Amino acid sequence: MTLYDALVERYGVNEPIFSSEITFGDYSRPWVMKQLKALCDSGQLVRFEKGIYYIPTDTLWGKSVLNPRKIIEKKYISDGYDIFGYYSGIAFQNRVKLTTQMPNVLEIYTNNETSNVRDICVGKQKVLLRRARTSINRDNVVVLSFLEMMNDISPDTLDGEKRYRIAQFVNANGITKKDVLQYAPAFPDRAMRNLIESEAIFSVAQ
Repeated sequence: MTLYDALVERYGVNEPIFSSEITFGDYSRPWVMKQLKALCDSGQLVRFEKGIYYIPTDTLWGKSVLNPRKIIEKKYISDGYDIFGYYSGIAFQNRVKLTTQMPNVLEIYTNNETSNVRDICVGKQKVLLRRARTSINRDNVVVLSFLEMMNDISPDTLDGEKRYRIAQFVNANGITKKDVLQYAPAFPDRAMRNLIESEAIFSVAQ
């Protein structure tokens, strides 16, 4: 099996491949990097930016282009196994259907950021990274996302439809008062105040 075959088998096409995670048998790091360059030269692999590659497909307009969101999600939200981040702001409110607006800047809280806040660009996509308020994992990501939303919104902007959407999200994800009380200390007081004033607290299960 060649390195190319191994990459196709492990990652498939049009998916981000971080050079830092590539290993191939007992071959050395310099050998792997040399092979990556050769694959890029042959067109079998495309270098998106330093340290990030993907296996392209052929389209009517040439080689396919990697979606920056795939890189962002793999690096800051989930690698497919572990969850270590979540969207906040407009992106998350859009998911809950509180808005149809699409964000120009993606806001993300992640374990993989040490600064309180930092602006980056992945391709042409702008991202606002924030250090996680508390360690994010598969078990708490939903309640943390919910509390983040409650911290962001203004209760006086919520009409009956939006309150219903919030209740739907709470019920669909089984968010309980125990969950809220466990993680509320990691958030500003505003989050709990908005939770009460918006009446979303009444949707939270016992």
